[in-house]
Amino acid sequence: MAQDNFTILELISQSPTTSVYKAHQNILDRTVLLKVLHKHLLRDRDLVARFSREAKACAILKSENIVQVYDLTEVDGAPAIVMEYVEGKSLEDLLQDREVRSEELMRRVALSVLKALSYAHDRGVIHRDIKPGNILVSDDGTIKVTDFGLAAVSDAPSLTMEGSLIGTPAYMSPEQARGETVDQRTDLFSLGVTLVETLTGERILAGRSYAECIGKIQSFDSQSIDRFASQCSPHNLKFLKRLLAPDKHHRFASANEALASFEGEERELTASTAVPARPGRRWILIPGAVGLIIIAGLVFALRQPAERAFPDVADSTAAHKDNSPAVLLKPEHTVSEPVREPAVKSQRAFRKSETGRKTTAAAVPDTSEVALGKATRITDSETDSGYIAIHCTPWAKIFIDNEYAGTTPISGSIKIPTGDHTVTFSNPNFAPIVKRVDVSKNNLSSVDANFLKDSGYLLVSVEPWGNVYVDDQFRETTPSAQPIVVSAGTRRIRIHNPAYQDIVKTLNVKPGDTLRLNFSFPANREGK
Repeated sequence: MAQDNFTILELISQSPTTSVYKAHQNILDRTVLLKVLHKHLLRDRDLVARFSREAKACAILKSENIVQVYDLTEVDGAPAIVMEYVEGKSLEDLLQDREVRSEELMRRVALSVLKALSYAHDRGVIHRDIKPGNILVSDDGTIKVTDFGLAAVSDAPSLTMEGSLIGTPAYMSPEQARGETVDQRTDLFSLGVTLVETLTGERILAGRSYAECIGKIQSFDSQSIDRFASQCSPHNLKFLKRLLAPDKHHRFASANEALASFEGEERELTASTAVPARPGRRWILIPGAVGLIIIAGLVFALRQPAERAFPDVADSTAAHKDNSPAVLLKPEHTVSEPVREPAVKSQRAFRKSETGRKTTAAAVPDTSEVALGKATRITDSETDSGYIAIHCTPWAKIFIDNEYAGTTPISGSIKIPTGDHTVTFSNPNFAPIVKRVDVSKNNLSSVDANFLKDSGYLLVSVEPWGNVYVDDQFRETTPSAQPIVVSAGTRRIRIHNPAYQDIVKTLNVKPGDTLRLNFSFPANREGK
């Protein structure tokens, strides 16, 4: 079947947004991979722009460990990316064979993927969907990373919907699952999950439902992989735990740093397993040299890989840039000659005691922190103030006493007058969460909300396609790559396609439910 300059040889896979074909590029007489955007999505300008940006982002990546993007073209009227075709298997397919899983394969994958990520990150491209299915192993053993389709170019504005989750759930980093802005450290976490699977075959963050998967990610403790200690060397286990640190500040700072650390360990391993000289060779040594060689041999034999000290969570606040106080002064507020005071203590200094009571400290902000609302118009000499730290999963707009305070994640703490306050968490995909907090002088209180805790998930499939509305709020156009997250309770689902009558369904969603909904429009066509 000829499509312009290409002869389609085989349909390899389909996703909610693209079809992937093996094809022959006639003009250059070569086999290529064609990634073609579904034609019914062309009306989505943002999606088309992101698809085009994907091609441009990948085209700058020319590494032996990255699948090459050749061109951005059109096939049968739809935009298509022309890519290198790799003869071989995906790592996902390869790992179906139990005999393949090993520490040796894990080391090979780690080295190749880290080289790919180091190269991409240096050019401002984050993959955001590292997983076995996006790692290819060619017939000659070369390992390549493919499908930078979810990549974000660091100097380009995001086209992603605010708060949406992008990536494969079982390989997401905790910050990615919370819907926060991600950096290159999210790829390192996903690589760590992938390497554990390469070693053991176990998908450590997989769940029976989307909700269970997200729950596992948020509660993950890197110490839990100690159970694999018998399957790999101590330095490789330590390396995996560093990649899998739930707090991104405790991971390697970059792929370059992780690669340097890994290659250093590999050199030590190679040196420690070097093949000794064959017997029978005549050595002529002077007595002093013999003594030096014996001493050096003993030192080498007893040498262990150097232990790198990783900072404890409670003692590493200096490295956390996003612990700095937040400036939340509203545009209509003005502050003249702010009072200079000692710097605020880190939020991490505030813990709960064994009895469950909050421990407190005299936390006073520096001049970079501005009080919220009415507190911006009065000084500490006129009123007592305290502080609140706000966290939300996945994200929310925050209102304190009906005044907008910012959108999470909010760094540092917010200074407000002492007394009772109302904190409202607002996310258009959920019912609002309202909490009250009693703020005392110079103390820090924490206010947390988790929309996903009492939420369910909808997997919606519509033939031929449809706009999905939940409680009359537009959520997405099918086909979609992610479940729709909704608040638990009775939800009204409406599917709209202008060529047909709307499909309306009311259903009850329980916390943690993942409901699969399949609709077909032809039976509801107008006039039938």
